[in-house]
Amino acid sequence: MYVSIDHVTKDFRGKPAALDDVTIDLPTGMIGLLGSNGAGKTTLMRMLCGIVQPTRGTVRVDGRDLADRRVRQAVRKALGYLPQHVDPYPNLTPLEFLDYVGILKGVDRRAARRRQARELVERVGLADAQDRRIGGFSGGMRRRVGIAQALMGDPELIIVDEPTAGLDPEERVRFRTLLAGLGADRTVILSTHILDDVAQTCPYVFVLGRGRTRYDGPTSGLIDAARGRTWLTDPRGGPLPEHVAVVNATTTPEGTQYRIVADTPPDDASPVEPSLEDGYMALTIDKERS
Repeated sequence: MYVSIDHVTKDFRGKPAALDDVTIDLPTGMIGLLGSNGAGKTTLMRMLCGIVQPTRGTVRVDGRDLADRRVRQAVRKALGYLPQHVDPYPNLTPLEFLDYVGILKGVDRRAARRRQARELVERVGLADAQDRRIGGFSGGMRRRVGIAQALMGDPELIIVDEPTAGLDPEERVRFRTLLAGLGADRTVILSTHILDDVAQTCPYVFVLGRGRTRYDGPTSGLIDAARGRTWLTDPRGGPLPEHVAVVNATTTPEGTQYRIVADTPPDDASPVEPSLEDGYMALTIDKERS
């Protein structure tokens, strides 16, 4: 599905605009959606799902305006959505819950719904628990049920908000691989604070900041924002200068080593190849200065 957002603004009474004149065309494939808390990511995702309507501007999916109720209904049937907080019905088993979701998505044939449910339970690693009540599941297991329901009905547009939150490293890798495979022939929007998930799966990234577009383009381009500006330093002589941005710190037997982004590094700093996290930090610094 091709998603087009044209000069979209969303106002909430008594608050700054959640989205402020956002324009973007989202291509088919895996798309990383990045931004700090309050940047407008959740509002944008809810808008694409047809839950929230823009105050101004237009959102189109495959050229159809989501302002039309019939279009919203059609898109919802072709949509897989995993919100940040998902709470599947505790008295149902995973198979029963997925069967119910399949009915809501218009998968009319019972045999087809049950086949999909079994396949998805297997894909998210819950086959051994498929007949247990969800109410007894751990938080990570419930998250996997949420992932499976988002994929029910073989959706053409998939929107996932913090999908790997609460998953252990092995589960994160499994789900990243699953999403990457799905993104080959459909649009998958991945919103997350775990930048490594985006770096590993998304060739395209869209960054929001305070409701406005901060970056829109190839993931490699965002990484390049920190090229020649990323350093490692071990400031034993005193605190770091105020003009540097600390990306992370690592404690070693010799002391603390800092990974920083700065145009002018400390004298003892050595250059390193930038990561997506470095590029995101560099973008944040540049926007604060502008």
